[in-house]
Amino acid sequence: MSEAALGLLGIMTCRRSGNPSISELSFYSHICRLAPLFDLNVIIFHPDGVRADGRTVTGLNFRSGEWVSVESPAPDIVYNRCFYGSTQERQEAAAALSALPGAIPWSRGLPDKWGVHQILKQSRRAVILLPDTRLYKGSRQLSDMLAEREYGVFLKPLAGTHGKRTVHALMRMGGLSVRGRDGGNRPFHHNFINQQSGLNWIHRFIGARRYLMQPFLQLTSRSGQPFDVRVLMQKNGHGLWQRTGMAVRLGNRGSLTSNLHGGGTAVSLLPFLEQEYGNAAKDIQEQLAEEAALLPPLLENACGRLGELGLDFGIDGGGRITLLEANSKPGRTVFRLTGDKRAERLAAENPLRYARHLLLTNKAYSSNVRRRLSVYPGE
Repeated sequence: MSEAALGLLGIMTCRRSGNPSISELSFYSHICRLAPLFDLNVIIFHPDGVRADGRTVTGLNFRSGEWVSVESPAPDIVYNRCFYGSTQERQEAAAALSALPGAIPWSRGLPDKWGVHQILKQSRRAVILLPDTRLYKGSRQLSDMLAEREYGVFLKPLAGTHGKRTVHALMRMGGLSVRGRDGGNRPFHHNFINQQSGLNWIHRFIGARRYLMQPFLQLTSRSGQPFDVRVLMQKNGHGLWQRTGMAVRLGNRGSLTSNLHGGGTAVSLLPFLEQEYGNAAKDIQEQLAEEAALLPPLLENACGRLGELGLDFGIDGGGRITLLEANSKPGRTVFRLTGDKRAERLAAENPLRYARHLLLTNKAYSSNVRRRLSVYPGE
């Protein structure tokens, strides 16, 4: 690592199987290769790589085509990319962050899905994008909502990711059809001859987890594939929000979600919209861009400074747009799958641009250092 670099960006990720034991290898290797262009050093580390006194961190860097173990002083900025698979992982990450009090958070996080819903419903414009959303409190409440909804009810965990443990419940001939994905993201489908049996099964499946209930939306293409639109919003090198890219995520026919981790793929936005909505395609694309620009400031004002957001929108057969989810730790695989080279490049570069912006605008850095490093790759 260069001793003369502006600063050290530490990317914290939870431990996963494999060698090296980290997820998002392509993204992180790209970050490591690009970092010198922005006069930054990078270390990828697990929570247990932080020394108890917070003075040093042990982790990995990608050099000359391979992952290399490195030890460094505490990072100047911490970019938390942990996806918690358990309470223990969440606690370990919190302990690591507590041991690094001098590090600048690259971004704050969002509350759970219910918290995001509560924030956005305060905006008269944003509330139009939100589906009817209720907390699951038991079988009686779910039964009441099922009676109101012709296409059934969609249930998802407040803190879930990647479409795991989602459920679609639909009343059918006096019974209940239940399909979804389990904790391992494997699909399941059960038919119950009476509604109460199905409600009891769902209640056991949910257990102690907190869940949301929403109307099941008919968000399928003409070919029967579930789809949504992922919009990646990021801060740039001036600390301003910009739209990095938009893409359609397509699920398999009969699948409950379009999530890539559930076996889906991605296609370019405008050709898909033209195929599905004809002459209205460009208007829908423009509306998606407008709505995506609206949401980051609303969430940031309530949650604190954010660095990027993945916004997932559904579009029904009539072209109506619904916000399905907001994620402060978004993936960016969609742009590689669609061949959008510009968006793929920006998706990796913008975290570095924004890290640099945070360092240069932090009062701990003297004005003469900022002048010396004022020229860097443009937007």
